[in-house]
Amino acid sequence: MNNLPKTLSLILAAFTVFLLLAPAGMAASIRGLPLDTNETSADEFSWGATTFGAFCYPVNKHNNFVTKGWGEQLYYEDKAGSNNGPLGSSAPGNNVIDEEELFYKTVPYSSKYTLVSELGLDTNTSEEMLGGMFYYMLPWFGRPYITVENDATQLAAVVCKQGGSDKKTIKSGESWELGKGYTLTVHQVDVDGNKVWFSLYKDGDEIESGIIETDGTVESQVFTATADFGDADDQLYFMTYVDKVFMGAVDSLAVFKYTWLIDKDNVMLIKTGDEYQGLEVDTAEASEIILTNKDTITLDLDKDKKNYFTDSWYFQTSDEGKGSSGNGYVIYPAMDVTIEDNTVSESVENDVTEEVDITPEDTDSTVDSPGSKASPVPDVRESESSSEYTEESSEQSPGFGFLTCILGLCAGFVRRK
Repeated sequence: MNNLPKTLSLILAAFTVFLLLAPAGMAASIRGLPLDTNETSADEFSWGATTFGAFCYPVNKHNNFVTKGWGEQLYYEDKAGSNNGPLGSSAPGNNVIDEEELFYKTVPYSSKYTLVSELGLDTNTSEEMLGGMFYYMLPWFGRPYITVENDATQLAAVVCKQGGSDKKTIKSGESWELGKGYTLTVHQVDVDGNKVWFSLYKDGDEIESGIIETDGTVESQVFTATADFGDADDQLYFMTYVDKVFMGAVDSLAVFKYTWLIDKDNVMLIKTGDEYQGLEVDTAEASEIILTNKDTITLDLDKDKKNYFTDSWYFQTSDEGKGSSGNGYVIYPAMDVTIEDNTVSESVENDVTEEVDITPEDTDSTVDSPGSKASPVPDVRESESSSEYTEESSEQSPGFGFLTCILGLCAGFVRRK
């Protein structure tokens, strides 16, 4: 057993290489750690982010995921007075999970804003601009969501999150498609005045506008926006940082970094008794969400059978009697995926940059809203980064003129206070 972590690491590493090299459109499966019912006691049937690859696993949070129970966990808990008794070594052949004996639990984890970590901001600075140094995310059926007001019962999908080394260069008059109907448009760049005027749009309607001066101070170069959504008021949903403006060979340009945007218009509110992926919400609290099976699950002990317990996850077992010493059976959770070629250039909050898009085969992956109870997969679009322009500042663009001066008096930062 001492070699198990090393062996599991080798298996996961090999599987990762397989995913990266596999041809586009190829079907594959992700499996959890196999457990032997003849050797495992009832309270040891449990899988977490390090033992089931379908779960969200931010590698930088490994210690807290393991020691503090952050993230997702799938576990069995024998219910007193159940009809079929417990799983495991006390009854190796039992293949029935009674209702409310299988649990899916997910706990939020904290994440520091990229802007804060990259610019080395302190508590006072980030509190004034962002409301704090950290925000919280909740893994929900394998995908990370932002918790609104740090409340696990209110989830919003990530639309765009630029990594520390990512940047987006936009010409004056051009737009940046962020995803889910959000667009950032640069109206004008004043290289002489080190300013840029831009707006954020949703489905063609302007929702935010600002003029940023790249004078070398964080406070001037950061733009933030808040709104009332979910059950919360004045919540941060958008930020960006204008790194610099410059004159290219023909056009004036602005460079945006650390952009962070969530979908404020489609917040999923989780309540006790709601059903997701065939499981029912048993506990819905700000600090954790727990779901359980509302129906009995009878495992077909055949190595070729898939025993689904959600719309996309299933238990795979060995044949009956193939456990150790010829007793019981082997069981593990799994998920089928389709590998598609979808190169990404900026990271989302799984803290793992993937070069392939892994889509569950048995769910509809083109979900427009995180509130959908049919599928947990959000429509997250990684924004494109660009460094295609070179600085050639031999000429300068004119200032904004009278209209821009008026806008400068009226516009400003929308900050969290």
